[in-house]
Amino acid sequence: MHYWTTKQIKKGMIDYAWDHAVISDGVYHNITTICDFSLPILNQTNECNVELNKYFAVYKIIDMYSLYTPRCFSNTSSTRKEALQSFSKIDGWHRKSAGYDPCASDYTEAYLNRPEVQKALHANATKIPYPWTHCSDNITFWNDSPQSMLPVIKKLIAGGIRIWVYSGDTDGRIPVTSTRYTLRKLGLGIVEDWTPWYTSKQVGGWTIAYDGLTFVTIRGAGHQVPTFTPKQALQLVRHFLANKKLPSQPI
Repeated sequence: MHYWTTKQIKKGMIDYAWDHAVISDGVYHNITTICDFSLPILNQTNECNVELNKYFAVYKIIDMYSLYTPRCFSNTSSTRKEALQSFSKIDGWHRKSAGYDPCASDYTEAYLNRPEVQKALHANATKIPYPWTHCSDNITFWNDSPQSMLPVIKKLIAGGIRIWVYSGDTDGRIPVTSTRYTLRKLGLGIVEDWTPWYTSKQVGGWTIAYDGLTFVTIRGAGHQVPTFTPKQALQLVRHFLANKKLPSQPI
C-alpha cells in the first residue's frame, strides 16, 4: 500500500539512500539543506534539482526498486532518458519495474505487443500505431493527485476497517523509511512494538501493531514484494485475510 504524502516519500527516499550507502555524505547534505520538500513539486530550485540529478544518477547503475538484485542488460532494454530538473519528471520516478529476473519487464513488453496476444485480450482495438509499454513516456506528471492520503486512512481506521501496511526492505522507491515517517504522522498508539515474524525458521521481516493499523516489513523484498519473496507475500496475505497475527516464533 503506497498511500503516502509526497513530502514523506521524498525525504524517506533520500534518507534511505544515504543510510544504505547509495549516495555520498556530500550529496545527502546538499539535498537535505537545499531542497524543500514541503514546496510544490515544480517549485524546487535549480540548485536542488542539480543535487537530485546526482542522486538519481546512482539509480542508472543499480536498481532503485531492489537495491541488491542485478540490473537488466538485454539488448531490448529501454534507453533511459536523462533526468529532468523536476522531482516529478526525473527519470527515476518513472522507471519500469523489474523482478528477480531483472529483464522480466522486457519479456512482458515483447509478449503483450504480439498481435495475436493483443487480439486475444481485445487490446488495441483502435490500432494505436505505437507499442504498449509499462509506463508511458508521454505522461510524466499529473496535477490532480492528492497531496496526502492520510485523511482517508484516518477515516478507515475510525470506521474500524482492518489495515495492514507492508514494505519490502530493499525497495528504494517507496522505502521502509518513507513508510515509517508517514505512519509517525498518524500519531497512533503502539499496541505491540517492533517484533520479528517468521517464515518457517527464518525471519520473514518485522512488524509493529498500532491502534487501528499494522505495519509489516518483508526482509529481502524489493518494490514488488510477491515477485521477490512470493512465499512471504502469500503468508502475509493469508494471515491478513484470516485476521491472524504473523507468527512471532519460528514455525
